[in-house]
Amino acid sequence: MKHHSSNTPWRARGFAGWAVAGMAVAVVLATSLYPSPPALAHHGWPGFETGRLIYVAGSVSSEGVWGNPHSQFDVTVDDDLPARTPDLPIPEQLQDPEDSTRVKAALAYDGPHEDLEIIIAPPAWSGRWGLDRALRVGERFQAVGYINRTDDGLFRPVVFWYGDDLVPVNQVLGNTLPERAPLSR
Repeated sequence: MKHHSSNTPWRARGFAGWAVAGMAVAVVLATSLYPSPPALAHHGWPGFETGRLIYVAGSVSSEGVWGNPHSQFDVTVDDDLPARTPDLPIPEQLQDPEDSTRVKAALAYDGPHEDLEIIIAPPAWSGRWGLDRALRVGERFQAVGYINRTDDGLFRPVVFWYGDDLVPVNQVLGNTLPERAPLSR
């Protein structure tokens, strides 16, 4: 078998060279069109326990990071959470009874963390839905969402409320929850 140096032109390498080049192009295209699993787990809902909505409330405890691909900040969770989501206004995107009923029935967070890292949509999206600024340290924050599957200190809301005015902010694309899991009893 004749060995080709890297300086050999493609036309001299024949069909095998073109086949290898074609496969390389196919691999590059395929990997660039689909996000890697870690990106999906971090940025999408699959990395979160979407079968169980959780209610959290507390105070923003860090300035966080406001930007793309997501904004993140910490919340110190209240010690005395109600058993379920209190009576809060539901954003118009989640008004369907299949969704609003589930949001209102979410059980209170009972995990081991005093502080949770919250991950929300980037400013462009949150701004369209009611949050046009970074949250301030000490500001009131309430949310219904999901705990991350591999990091139980990471929380991603489907909806949250902020400030004394309890402004509701949708966090799902479209008008439905990522999963309409059975209601908690």
